[in-house]
Amino acid sequence: AYPYLTSYILAKVPRRYETLQVQIANEIYLHRGAEGEQGHSENGIVRSYENGFVSDSLLNQITPFGRTLNERIPENVELSFAIPAVMHVGETEKALVSTVVECTDGSVLEVNEGYTYVSSDETILTVTGGIITAISPGTATITITGIKSEVSTSVDVEIL
Repeated sequence: AYPYLTSYILAKVPRRYETLQVQIANEIYLHRGAEGEQGHSENGIVRSYENGFVSDSLLNQITPFGRTLNERIPENVELSFAIPAVMHVGETEKALVSTVVECTDGSVLEVNEGYTYVSSDETILTVTGGIITAISPGTATITITGIKSEVSTSVDVEIL
């Protein structure tokens, strides 16, 4: 059922399966010593199970997922950026950011997934829609986060 990939970003366990994932892990844990058995007795304790492995009632809640052979599977996701390290008060610059994805087949994809920007000190610089505006002298950190990948990076910008 996993890894539930999007076209280029490793996906997390779908929210609808988060509780189910814990239930399955718990069931596997409770089957210790009874692997493959529907019942087990040890030290006067008798346990019985729906089947010898993960219960069908749990597995039937999962929607099967398939993918094609030789599909590009993301292995490493990083943000690539071009942001000036030094700016002067009153200047504006466009932050050039993209997501670089290295796949298991050796290919490298560069995509623009949309980003959020946060300035550590908006009295020094602001970032709105990827536009950096130098407000006053000092150093501030811009944190960039990919909207789909949730990968973050931080860059220091000095304002003169």
